[in-house]
Amino acid sequence: MGNSAEIDLERSSSEKGPKTPPGDAHAPYLDPSIMEEDYEGKPTEEELKTLRRVPGRLPAVAYLICVVEFCERASYYGVQPLIANYVNRPLPEGGNGYGAPPEGTQQTAGALGMGTVTANAVTQSFSMLAYALPMLFGWLADVKTGRFSLICWGVAVFGVAHVLMVAAGAKDLLAAGTAKIPYFLSVYILSIGAAMFKPNVSPLLLDQMTTTVPKVITLGSGERVIQDPESTTERVMLWFYLLINLGGFMGVATSYSEKYVGWWLAFLIPLLLYLPLPLLLWFLYKRLILHPPGGSDLGNVFRVLGICLRRGGVAKFGRHGFWDLAKPSHIAAAGLNIKTHWNDEFVDDVRRTFQATGIFCFFPIQYINDNGLGAAANFLSTMLTTNGVPNDVINNFNSLSIIAMAPVLNYGLYPLLRRFNIHYGPVARITTGLAMSSLGGAGYAILNYYAYQQSPCGEYGSSDCQIGTGVAPISIWWMAIPFAVGGISELFVNVPAYGIAYSRAPINMRGLVSALNLFNTAIAYAIGLACSSVITDPYLTWDFGGPAIAGGVCTIIFYFTFRHIDKEEFALSQNKDYHLKMEGTVSVVGENELNKSSNRPAPIAENEEMMISQKQ
Repeated sequence: MGNSAEIDLERSSSEKGPKTPPGDAHAPYLDPSIMEEDYEGKPTEEELKTLRRVPGRLPAVAYLICVVEFCERASYYGVQPLIANYVNRPLPEGGNGYGAPPEGTQQTAGALGMGTVTANAVTQSFSMLAYALPMLFGWLADVKTGRFSLICWGVAVFGVAHVLMVAAGAKDLLAAGTAKIPYFLSVYILSIGAAMFKPNVSPLLLDQMTTTVPKVITLGSGERVIQDPESTTERVMLWFYLLINLGGFMGVATSYSEKYVGWWLAFLIPLLLYLPLPLLLWFLYKRLILHPPGGSDLGNVFRVLGICLRRGGVAKFGRHGFWDLAKPSHIAAAGLNIKTHWNDEFVDDVRRTFQATGIFCFFPIQYINDNGLGAAANFLSTMLTTNGVPNDVINNFNSLSIIAMAPVLNYGLYPLLRRFNIHYGPVARITTGLAMSSLGGAGYAILNYYAYQQSPCGEYGSSDCQIGTGVAPISIWWMAIPFAVGGISELFVNVPAYGIAYSRAPINMRGLVSALNLFNTAIAYAIGLACSSVITDPYLTWDFGGPAIAGGVCTIIFYFTFRHIDKEEFALSQNKDYHLKMEGTVSVVGENELNKSSNRPAPIAENEEMMISQKQ
């Protein structure tokens, strides 16, 4: 058996999964052989330390891909906030028959009247699929279809979903109670389309960057600067995430439409926003840099994890020597006949990636406090006085706070702290964000407590209360505070966490980093789905209060677990090849001394540093 193991090891140790297809090539800034050679304008070590770094010119197709993302996110977020009201609330009595309540009342738009438990289950399962399935579709794009093809298929699926959803707003179907069939079909088809689209657009965008090596140039002012591919990537990704959050504001238009016109218009607007997508993709097709499928390391990652668990058991996970169990050399020494398609360093790459992404384990509690457990925030909003404001429009303060505060932090607070030599490291920033999200969760709990106290239906205020006005005399605008606090907490948490993960995980493991990130976001929705039976009256106060308390405890645990990273990042920031500022994606794109690996991904998998925001 020992001999056969050695034969298998010798044959397979060179098979590392991804390959470079004929005619394809790696990006220069991820190819050490190119970066180490001389080329025109290559900066010296002194210039790397002293010259200012500036982004290169963005190609026109990059802006068009950002428009594609805006159209998709706008059509998605035009629909997503409406699910809870459509499923939870019944058709309003005295309304226009299309779901809009009578004017001058505090009623909420509704359709199916299936209650809070079912509404929560639908909203959470929809979002869970939208975040769990991208792992599968991202792998499929790398291995079989390529990114652009899968994006096109996702857009086609999106179109079917939007047409079905418009049909679910028909007056006759709503009156007969049969709208649930096209509606539920459309919701889950939409989640599949979003999952096909989500993992492929930002990597496709990064593939188009033509600034591929650092180069010294002279500006019109006479200043000599370094045109930096990482700064170029940061610039285009900031545009990308700005348009994501602008797309999120389409929920304002659809919320007012459901409130004052009806579901048919609320669902028609996302369809109209979707319509430019096929034309844009057709126009872009022959103008894009497209990498053919070249394979993915994700399959081998799961095989490595399976061997480690099989040989070491769950109890040994993360302990010293756990990952060594999957190394070909260790397998051969143990005399086992286990076929491997990787080398010892690949296993070390997997280990380093799991260590670099340990921060993501704290994301579910932050995300729950940011938006409320399940659809609890929506149910709270139905208990408050709206005076004509749609109850599901208030969550847009989350995106608004991000758009307003991002420049304040990036161009105000962080540069000011650096000017005074105050080291506000990534772990300190994430700790701040976790604490803020916990405070936001406490804010929801306090509002819900007083809503129960003052509602004419007491602790059953969100259960279609028909007594008096049906709502507590508390303005819905108070909910803007915890929504905004949660949005600002994302700026402190997401960007530094992803910066640490992508700059420290080996460059061939970026697909795994994205997969782990998506998986942790899906966990937050899975928790909301599992808690559906208690996300209802009279438990809503504790639905907010419990996660807020847990978030406070996790904030303390997080800081003492990861605070050593701040010291390491400060030391590394003094090096010429590592300038992570935690404000965008700088030092996330290329190689540095922490993320080097001799195992190269296929070119199609090089730009999978994505998901700086869960809203993507």
